[in-house]
Amino acid sequence: MSYRIHRVSGEVQLRVLEWPGERGTILALHGLTGYAETFLPLIPALNPPYRVLSMDMRGRGESEQPADPRAYGLEAHLRDIVTVLKALVPEGALLMGHSLGAMLSLAVAAEHPDRVRGLVLFDGGPLPSRAFSESLNQVLNARVEELPSMEAFRELVRSMPFLQPFDERLMPILEAGLVREPDGRVRVKFPSRLGALEAMELGAIWNDRLRGYAGRIRCPVLLLKAPVGTFGPHDRFFTEAEERLLQEVVPQVRIAEIPNTTHYTIVLGYHPERDRLVRAFVEEVLG
Repeated sequence: MSYRIHRVSGEVQLRVLEWPGERGTILALHGLTGYAETFLPLIPALNPPYRVLSMDMRGRGESEQPADPRAYGLEAHLRDIVTVLKALVPEGALLMGHSLGAMLSLAVAAEHPDRVRGLVLFDGGPLPSRAFSESLNQVLNARVEELPSMEAFRELVRSMPFLQPFDERLMPILEAGLVREPDGRVRVKFPSRLGALEAMELGAIWNDRLRGYAGRIRCPVLLLKAPVGTFGPHDRFFTEAEERLLQEVVPQVRIAEIPNTTHYTIVLGYHPERDRLVRAFVEEVLG
């Protein structure tokens, strides 16, 4: 799958991957610790014929990483997304967001409805369940940010519970999130401390803000949920409470579950049923 790279300059320089197409544009927004390549398993289901863009949020992937922690957070990401839409998709796009990217997709749809033609939400929208939030804190706290070699990294990710059963096709995608040092060490680019700060900010404000979007999101919306917990059976992102909140805010949302997926593998994995549902929805919205 060949793609081109755009460098979009706003407050920071942002990297955007593009798979060219002729039948409407999709902009993919990754999760808290993700990056543009997270969506690689989904691209063949959409391109061709659709044009697909996938951006690195500030601090992630190859986008610029401001040193000041105050340069991150909800408002900064929203400004960056609108900058990318203005620069590359002035006619508007279907937004496809995972986790944090799903929250941001809803915010853009409510605050800039003329730029959004539809939404695909992957295991995200409201704040996650309490059990999932506790597991996310475990993930961030236990996240190994530097390893002595690429092989050590590979051994680690093969054992991660939320990536089981591990698919070796994911390895190049996971490696894309690393910085390689001259001495052979590898490290993640986006530090967990910044992710924890963003998660804390969202935890304090997001559900109230989401409730304020009731009646403002008019476009078609599809939510795909993961039924398997992150570390165990009970720490799924969605419980009935989270699903009910999303339905109150976006009554037209369609909801489906993708079997045998976790919060991470629902995007970072290969699932024919997911691809079928997403493709059908995109065809309906973009033609």
